[in-house]
Amino acid sequence: MNTINQNDAHITGLTQRIAGPFYFYDLDGLESHLTQMLQGQDPSIKLWYACKANPLSAILKVMRNLNYSFDVASLGEFEHLLNMGINSEKILATGPAKSKEYITHLIQNNVGVIVVESPNQLKWINEVAIEQNKKISVLLRLQLDWPDGESVLGGNKITPFGLSSSDWKEINIVQYQNIKYLGFHVFQWGNILDLTQLSAIWEKSILEAKALAQFFKLDLQVIDLGGGLGIDYTTTQRVSSRELKFADIHNLLKEKKEQHNIAQIWMELGRFSVAHFGSYITKIIDIKTVRGQNFIVTEGGINHSARVALTKEAFPARMLRESTKNTTNFKVHGPLCTALDFMGEFSLPHDIEIGDHLVFEKAGAYGFTESMPYFLCHESAAEAFIYKERVTVPRLGVDPHSWLK
Repeated sequence: MNTINQNDAHITGLTQRIAGPFYFYDLDGLESHLTQMLQGQDPSIKLWYACKANPLSAILKVMRNLNYSFDVASLGEFEHLLNMGINSEKILATGPAKSKEYITHLIQNNVGVIVVESPNQLKWINEVAIEQNKKISVLLRLQLDWPDGESVLGGNKITPFGLSSSDWKEINIVQYQNIKYLGFHVFQWGNILDLTQLSAIWEKSILEAKALAQFFKLDLQVIDLGGGLGIDYTTTQRVSSRELKFADIHNLLKEKKEQHNIAQIWMELGRFSVAHFGSYITKIIDIKTVRGQNFIVTEGGINHSARVALTKEAFPARMLRESTKNTTNFKVHGPLCTALDFMGEFSLPHDIEIGDHLVFEKAGAYGFTESMPYFLCHESAAEAFIYKERVTVPRLGVDPHSWLK
């Protein structure tokens, strides 16, 4: 039998109000989750929300009201937070592409900390700091060698993120007098579900950061281990035995901090914060059998949810309508004229019909703003949320005629 989500009545109502595909976020569930993460938190384990996961204003307001800090990776994200009244000193600026103009804007607006990804960024930060008579707090991004494996963030591959230890050692960082070195940012792995694997990654990251701090004779105050905490995308259930518990993560981080005598460890939590509390809903347009395989074609696909094509990992899906029928395997494809528009293969009720809706769960992170809405000129996805038992639709789908000129 199809499991019915507690918000399905609201989602069903929205399918009558919103003409096309849409995202739906449970902000009551999100707020409860975030509050639980803060309970009993060691203040030296600092949590940042990585806006790239989902920068919807309503989500950011929940974070702001709970006193979270924020990680931005672009000028747009930075300006978005400032426009929401978020204190710039609670913002950490990451990302490999920081021009001198962008750095100037960050410093003029009193950004809290800048992650330095290159010698040029270090030089520009110091130049702007001198011009503005300021001392700027930074983390140096460290890219490490790993024996095997890879991830979306690079893993063991050589990427444009930061520099290796040997590369940093070639730079005379003490010449930049208007920079305050807090420590290092080390983050190359994403969506990890194994606590032992995380422990090994963090141990190596900390040891290499400490060695580099000793080389530079720096007072190591902070190690930013990024995020990378995984979500179990194999089930629609919010609670899975495979998923990490934040209490275990917190205890491990505290153990590492005390073992290595580090003043602060920072974590940038994007996916782990919001993924469970978002769904993507789209209507079935066609159903057919091709060379012995069952296919469903949906109104929206990777044009609204590009993560599936990027990672080759589907969001778990179910039929919105209740059914007691036996299930059949279906390959689900979106509307784009490419086989890459593949949303996954799912076991769905045998009586599924054209006009039914599919709900892709755990889509609260890397959904709407990671999409590719302009390809083939389909309408963009709408967004809706429930908070304090009130359903709001802050953004409707955008008709392609608004950008086709």
